[in-house]
Amino acid sequence: MTTMKQNSEEINVFWGKDAFLKGIMTSEGIFRLDGKVEGEINHRGTLIIGETALIKGKVEATTLILSGILEGEAIAKERMEIHAGGKLFGTIFTPVFVIQDGGVFEGNCKMGARSGNGSNLDGEGKGVSRDSRS
Repeated sequence: MTTMKQNSEEINVFWGKDAFLKGIMTSEGIFRLDGKVEGEINHRGTLIIGETALIKGKVEATTLILSGILEGEAIAKERMEIHAGGKLFGTIFTPVFVIQDGGVFEGNCKMGARSGNGSNLDGEGKGVSRDSRS
């Protein structure tokens, strides 16, 4: 099992640690978010939630990489990773879920093949994959 590594030159959008948004955000490509968001994020592509980020609400992305804090609902259509220092409190919907050593997840998880809309994944609690490689 491999962990996605991103080259900083490939990042399409960067949201700095002092930025704050309350509302709905829609984006695509590779997005690194280090600020604070209260609301909803709809992202097509890879969303990297950095160490200083605090998200309260709903996040939907193709691939979600979490090193900060997310409180709410996370939908990752292809893959969800919680890295060391990352914390997720809420509900996850994803077919692939990886928690590295030092990552925290408290809540509910639905895993399986996608069917219908983004939050309706088949299979409930079909194991959690742990990967200690950094």
